[in-house]
Amino acid sequence: MIELGSIEAMTRTALAFIAENSAFVPVLVFFLGLGESIVIVSLFIPSTALFLAIGAADSAAGGTFLPVWLAGSAGAMLGDVVSFAVGRYFREDLVRFWPFSRYPDLFDRCRGLFQRWGLLAIMAGKFMGTARPFLPVVAGAMTMPWPQFVFASFASSLAWAGLLLAPGYGLAALWG
Repeated sequence: MIELGSIEAMTRTALAFIAENSAFVPVLVFFLGLGESIVIVSLFIPSTALFLAIGAADSAAGGTFLPVWLAGSAGAMLGDVVSFAVGRYFREDLVRFWPFSRYPDLFDRCRGLFQRWGLLAIMAGKFMGTARPFLPVVAGAMTMPWPQFVFASFASSLAWAGLLLAPGYGLAALWG
């Protein structure tokens, strides 16, 4: 059984480590946001839990929200742009690649969502787990104009990163 004193000691040690390496927190969050928004890669990154945990740990170690939020947003937006470009490049052949080849209904559902809602589908899609990385690919394949896509990605990436990081910072402030 773990004693309460050892848990407190481990917590202090972890927070000291985070505080000493606080410059790396935005970098880590940038790459998590990037990976979470890139088609296929996102399937292997549990960003929701990680963003909440990082927000709480960084805040408890004395970190600030703004640089981490902006880094996560920038990573998510860059990931969206990569996925969008993949869709543009492989437009005609996209349905022959996994996961669309194995799950053709995934492409059809994303296309239907995009056709019905357009820009709003890209923005709301950031908050739809499995659709998050696939909607930008489909938008690219359907030749959504770049300026519209960049606007939608920018707005939704800011909101997404903020909503996932803020609770951790808020919880840490409450425990403060």
